[in-house]
Amino acid sequence: MWIVMTASAHMPSTCRGKYRKVALVEVKDPADMPSRIDERDRRIVQVRHKGNHHFGKTDRGAYQRAVVAAQTLCDELNKENA
Repeated sequence: MWIVMTASAHMPSTCRGKYRKVALVEVKDPADMPSRIDERDRRIVQVRHKGNHHFGKTDRGAYQRAVVAAQTLCDELNKENA
């Protein structure tokens, strides 16, 4: 099963603003959710990173668009595997 996970991105101090990372994560058991995005976690099968995106104040921001795109891709992948 695929899920969308987000986390705060570690950016250099020269970058102004807030950035967050978006990733598609395939988990073994939907009841046992991982707490972080890490390929070494035993509960995670694979991770598809979608990059670091600027977290804006509106729905037109890069982060919000990336989350929506990742969720639609997640729904498609789950339909294929079902």
